[in-house]
Amino acid sequence: MTVITHAFDALAKSEKEAFGAPDHPVLVVQHPIGTVKLDEVNKRADAAFDRLVEILVEPQQRKAAVGS
Repeated sequence: MTVITHAFDALAKSEKEAFGAPDHPVLVVQHPIGTVKLDEVNKRADAAFDRLVEILVEPQQRKAAVGS
């Protein structure tokens, strides 16, 4: 899984295709990160957490569905 900011969304999509991994999971968060205060980064991380868990658990859910 790759975590990027929305400024790199188009690049991530083209790179996934170029490397033959169109289904590679990507979590997109608000840009920028490097110039914001730690409290704001923490808020953004909290906001992205549920999606992060979904991305990480999704392959296991698919595997379980196929196995049933």
